[in-house]
Amino acid sequence: MDGGDDGNLIIKKRFVSEAELDERRKRRQEEWEKVRKPEDPEECPEEVYDPRSLYERLQEQKDRKQQEYEEQFKFKNMVRGLDEDETNFLDEVSRQQELIEKQRREEELKELKEYRNNLKKVGISQENKKEVEKKLTVKPIETKNKFSQAKLLAGAVKHKSSESG
Repeated sequence: MDGGDDGNLIIKKRFVSEAELDERRKRRQEEWEKVRKPEDPEECPEEVYDPRSLYERLQEQKDRKQQEYEEQFKFKNMVRGLDEDETNFLDEVSRQQELIEKQRREEELKELKEYRNNLKKVGISQENKKEVEKKLTVKPIETKNKFSQAKLLAGAVKHKSSESG
């Protein structure tokens, strides 16, 4: 029967004879001689035998690559400090903002002085003068406090107190 020959062929493919192993070693030695450097050993190093299954070896490679990927994109690696150019730019911007704010305050004081001088020239009575000054007094505008208070009060809810007690 031909079926028995096919089974025998499959069995032969699973096992390797000593002659085939010797032939492979000779080929490897010849290839080694071609690429061998003077400091390398004369004989070709034997292939390292790994008794683990293919699945285990591939799983180890996959885990190693996954760890490298995670290490590459960790949060600590993504956060970086400002370099010198960025700090210089931010310093310049803050300096410009301070200058603009200072100029605005100086303009307001100048206009207020002009207004007071005009009031003196016109001769408005003291009572009217006090009322006008109360309306026009310059309040120091602190935008940071204003916004922080607005944020704090944004969530506040006032309940009417009931006097039924």
